[in-house]
Amino acid sequence: MLTYEKQALSGTIEVLLRSELPDEFEGTKLYGSLEEDELRQDCKIFRLSNETGHGRITVYQVFSGIELYYNDMHMGYCNQNQATVKNMIEINHCLIGRFECSFGENSCCYMAEGDLSISSMMKKKSNSCFPLNHYHGISIVINLDELLPEIRQIMELLNIDLHYIQKYICEGNRCCIMRANPSIEHIFSELYHVREKRKPGYMKVKMLELLLFLSDLNTAEEVLQTDYFNQNQVALIKAVASYITEDLTAHHTIEQLSQKFAISTTALKKCFRGVYGTSVYSYLRTYRLQVAKKLLLETESSVTEIASKIGYENPNKFTSAFKETYGSSPTEFRKSVRLDRSGSVWSGEEI
Repeated sequence: MLTYEKQALSGTIEVLLRSELPDEFEGTKLYGSLEEDELRQDCKIFRLSNETGHGRITVYQVFSGIELYYNDMHMGYCNQNQATVKNMIEINHCLIGRFECSFGENSCCYMAEGDLSISSMMKKKSNSCFPLNHYHGISIVINLDELLPEIRQIMELLNIDLHYIQKYICEGNRCCIMRANPSIEHIFSELYHVREKRKPGYMKVKMLELLLFLSDLNTAEEVLQTDYFNQNQVALIKAVASYITEDLTAHHTIEQLSQKFAISTTALKKCFRGVYGTSVYSYLRTYRLQVAKKLLLETESSVTEIASKIGYENPNKFTSAFKETYGSSPTEFRKSVRLDRSGSVWSGEEI
């Protein structure tokens, strides 16, 4: 046993010292068309764009066969026709925003902030959307056929049951979502804030911790349940969202929307919250304020004019709502951003 542990330790050191990046990353097929932006010693940075916006992907190879992607998305969707791959696992963690995965006609599900998903890449995605038009999180791609024997030895020493994870996810062709909880928060939170020079080594440690956590998937059955929506329902709800944001000066009641789109008020409210994570009213309020923020930055319109453009008849109510959301009045916000821009480029929230 001692000899076995020494061999595993030797293999561990060798694996940890390897730092060469592969010519191609397995997980890039998740995103569609990518353009290489920057090559660093430990990672590659890619850009992607379509008619809905743009995104930035930073990719690290954690181990041979395991890749980690930092996602910074300001777009409505990416890669609508993902190819299937055998013996590969995709893991996603949502930090900010909302992530939609659809698998056929009756299996559209959503990740909210703090949620974790794990799925087989044999389960073909027909769509990967970001309903709020922004999404920040981590994706991990594990190619089980490319894991080195040394890595498997390390996992065995740590009681990581890779065979069980493979059987449960790949052979079961599952997509599971774990709702936000302290265990998931503990594993992922520091990955977003670790210093760059510590990141490569730290990711290795956290990856092993994550796989050890996933070795107990069978004991967490209660958190693997999620709501799935019919694609037709989702399309209808997206049409509702498009309709209410088309003219921000118009005001619609739930009953009016229910009649227009031929859906019951109960189903409308439930499905809208399922897709966008909030009520119709809250969604529209947030959208209006984001438009106001953009107008404050890009136009010379007065606060009263902007309030009118986004559907606030009373400028004071608009000012109160803006301050409650962003921490400063519209006038203060405009002044502070212009001061910042004089010394640096502002990077703000996108609609």
